[in-house]
Parts: sequence; C-alpha cells; structure tokens
Amino acid sequence: MGEQAAAKRTGLPEEAKVRRWRRSQFIALGFSPGDASTLTKAPVDLGEVRRLVGAGCPHDVVRRIVL
Repeated sequence: MGEQAAAKRTGLPEEAKVRRWRRSQFIALGFSPGDASTLTKAPVDLGEVRRLVGAGCPHDVVRRIVL
C-alpha cells in the first residue's frame, strides 16, 4: 500500500505525522518525553542530534548546543 493511502487512513495531516515521528526519534535517542517534545517543536537538525549523542555527548549538553 502506498504512503498516501496510509496517510489518508490515519486521518492525520502530514505535518502532524512528521512531528510524531521526530518526537519518537528523539525519545529513541534517550531524551525524556518532555525534552523530545521541546526538540520536536524547535528547528533542530535531527541528524546533528544523532551525531552528538552517538559521539557520547550528554543529553543536557546536546539540548544546549542545538537549542
């Protein structure tokens, strides 16, 4: 089934789906749900966050760097 058909089934606008996915990615990286929401709402580069976390940067430092 195509992505458009799946999108229509969920009833969520595309932007909401992207926000939900981004939030889940931040949570998977170890951020708290609250921090994940904050990061999702900001124009934060998810790839940059992944690189920083992968390099061992503490989550509180990552937040200060990207926000």
